[in-house]
Amino acid sequence: MAQERSEAVVLRGVDFSETSRIMTLLLPVRGRTAMMAKGARRKKSAFGGALDTFNRIEAVYYWKDGRDIQLLGEASVLDSYSRIKRDLEKATYGTFPLELAYRVAHENEPSEELFGALVRGLESLARWEGSARAHACWQVVQLLITAGFEPSLDVCAECGRPVGAAPGFAWHGGVTCSRCRADRRLTAREAEALRKMAASRASCPEIADSGSLFGLLRAYASRQLETDFRSARVIDDIFGR
Repeated sequence: MAQERSEAVVLRGVDFSETSRIMTLLLPVRGRTAMMAKGARRKKSAFGGALDTFNRIEAVYYWKDGRDIQLLGEASVLDSYSRIKRDLEKATYGTFPLELAYRVAHENEPSEELFGALVRGLESLARWEGSARAHACWQVVQLLITAGFEPSLDVCAECGRPVGAAPGFAWHGGVTCSRCRADRRLTAREAEALRKMAASRASCPEIADSGSLFGLLRAYASRQLETDFRSARVIDDIFGR
């Protein structure tokens, strides 16, 4: 059993016993990793608030090949993203990209690019002063691109032909031309916003129609990953569709 040290983002946690929690972390080298945090539920736990969701931490853990749940030894906070957590809209919409990262990450597989995209998104969201829903759309696009689920945005996902200013959109692949099947039509503004979000790697561009785009990206991600998103249902409950 080897001791390792790494940055990590806390994706989620579940209670395991009266005193412990199983944490799921995203690590640049190890990807999505489940770790047992013994004593994390005690009032005077050494972990303190380091294991809160969203936190970027430095983790010391004990790795054993073949073990499903590794042992977390220490965790110290590098960034708690308090400006996200203090804002209901940011904290709620921010859970969707976080859950998406959880879904696309692989266990014990190098994930430097995915980790970097997630951290850039969290840092940007903390500073963001616009619509949290619009920012979540940009984060989702960037995470999908990084994970290899990039939607086609310039040529038809069905036939490969160029598309016009207001193409269709199919959940299984992206934009479609007028000759091919689409699950819904895109307005010219929506199509342009999707291209802007895909092209802007470093920061979220100013976009309109974030409500319709959020629903579109949610449906696309659900089809690509063959899953429903609990975070999206919570967003519906709080803010409506």
